[in-house]
Amino acid sequence: MSELIFFKPIPKVTIWGGEKLKNYFNYGFLPSSTGQCWVFSAQSNESNEIINGEFKGKTLLDLWENHGYLFNKNSKIKFPFIVSLVGAEDDLSIQVHPNDFYAKKYNYLSGKNEAWYFIDTEEKAEIVYGHKGENKDEFIECVKNKKWNKLLFHKKVKKDDFVYIPAGELHALKGGNLVYEIQQASDVTYRFYDYDRVNKLGEKRELHIDKALECVNIPSKRNTDPNIKEKKFKSGKETIYISNQYFSVKKIEAYGELELKFDENYLLVTVIGGEGKVNGYRIKTGDNFLIPYGVENLKINGNMKLMMTYEGLCC
Repeated sequence: MSELIFFKPIPKVTIWGGEKLKNYFNYGFLPSSTGQCWVFSAQSNESNEIINGEFKGKTLLDLWENHGYLFNKNSKIKFPFIVSLVGAEDDLSIQVHPNDFYAKKYNYLSGKNEAWYFIDTEEKAEIVYGHKGENKDEFIECVKNKKWNKLLFHKKVKKDDFVYIPAGELHALKGGNLVYEIQQASDVTYRFYDYDRVNKLGEKRELHIDKALECVNIPSKRNTDPNIKEKKFKSGKETIYISNQYFSVKKIEAYGELELKFDENYLLVTVIGGEGKVNGYRIKTGDNFLIPYGVENLKINGNMKLMMTYEGLCC
């Protein structure tokens, strides 16, 4: 099958959201205070709707479960990713995600390793990435007494940076950042701290101190910079940011006509900049589409940036 399959984003209204996603991607349908859009999800309760072609009206989960040939899939494994766009007007909570071992212990299907590609940032942007605690006692003392300035490690970030966040690593996206986010197909998050802020009803969000303490890395393992590989073409560039047992991510930049061999079982593609055509389909910033199994070549024409998620080394 050579048809590209386009999907509608699923908006997530958050306490830290705003207008970044609506303005950058021209997503006029988003409600105010949207902080995140799931652009590829096959969760049982929330899966992206198809908006074109013979499968229009069905969901990504429908395709995965009933049309496995589109993914070169024969087994009944769970769809492995959630891919999102995140626009943070305010800081996200200080949080951690469980690893696969912890997830299985508590009957979750998987842990949550994730990564961020920074589409855009404000001046002097940063994130929380890891901590300075040398042992569990020191870490707990800082958490209980809210000594966050002493505990947290801040990392400066800029446009086009890529950060891998292994499960168990303390982290937080801070306000002013617009990111493309890739994660295992789990939405389990444990909050250590949420700045004592309240929602419109005057309520604080739930914290999960005990669970977070059980799965946080002590000491921190923040030195996990991926081995980024670049390949230049006459009219473009391919950047492979990561390929591990959880997911693979690359970016294609095109500056005219570009033809590439299609080696993956399938590609989940998000247009983060520009416009043009891919295999004859007109695309623009904000589009999200599946390139299914069976496509042998990618023919790109235009000036654009495409983020692509595909199966990791274990798949």
